[in-house]
Amino acid sequence: MSEKKPWRLRRAPGIDRILSVLNRDASIDALPSLVRAVKSGPHSATLSSSAIIIDANAILRIPSQQKNADIIDYITGIHTGPVILPGQVVQEFWNNQASVATTIYAKIKSKHSELVKEIERAQETVSSETDEMASAVAEFKVRNDHVFDAELVLKTSQFLERLMAKAKVPFAPRTGLDTIASHRKRAKTPPGFEDNGDGDFLVWVDALFGLSKEQRRGSKFTHVIMLTDDKKIDWCRGQTAHPILHAEMKAILGVDFEVWNLKHFSKVVADVL
Repeated sequence: MSEKKPWRLRRAPGIDRILSVLNRDASIDALPSLVRAVKSGPHSATLSSSAIIIDANAILRIPSQQKNADIIDYITGIHTGPVILPGQVVQEFWNNQASVATTIYAKIKSKHSELVKEIERAQETVSSETDEMASAVAEFKVRNDHVFDAELVLKTSQFLERLMAKAKVPFAPRTGLDTIASHRKRAKTPPGFEDNGDGDFLVWVDALFGLSKEQRRGSKFTHVIMLTDDKKIDWCRGQTAHPILHAEMKAILGVDFEVWNLKHFSKVVADVL
């Protein structure tokens, strides 16, 4: 009677290369990425030759952008490259963003309305001293227009439904990631060293895993663009991607990595259309 071989977990294709780079078992060419970040402008990619990653905060903000229909049409229909919605983003959207949209945003809108009324009353007597406050409050509303969108939940739901036919939602295997994440956080290796948990790091791994799979399927792209309004320096400084993230993307996939905010993305889409 033959001896039964022990069961072993089969490694997902592509994950070994990703883990070796993230853990620095394989080297990255960090200095050229640093020079690129310091010397060049933040954006060089063209949409037609790029893959797109969508971050959690972008899911809520995209439906409230000006010309949001054009943006959504481009992402879900016109764009020919891969569109990646990392599995961790789906989790974080439900855990954080979705609850914010239905509870905290409603409170912010209410408090904003109260503040506007108080400032208007004050302007009747001391307008010169309250004009600056009125301007700041108005600017807050402009910069956070998604908070004040009465149909935000409905528009977001419709956007997600459109994404179902286009976006890939990869989950990288989690085995071994906790140790790598811990070492990276202590060394302030992006992304996620400014957060308490490992969510941003898992978003990054899921994105790399999904993009690697798309390359093996024959998808061609020279750049990867992450759409996010996250301003933390563990993703980007201004609109320039952290050079370590660029170096890791280059080492794993051989392509350039950029971070685009939604304002810039909207302008580029308008030019394309």
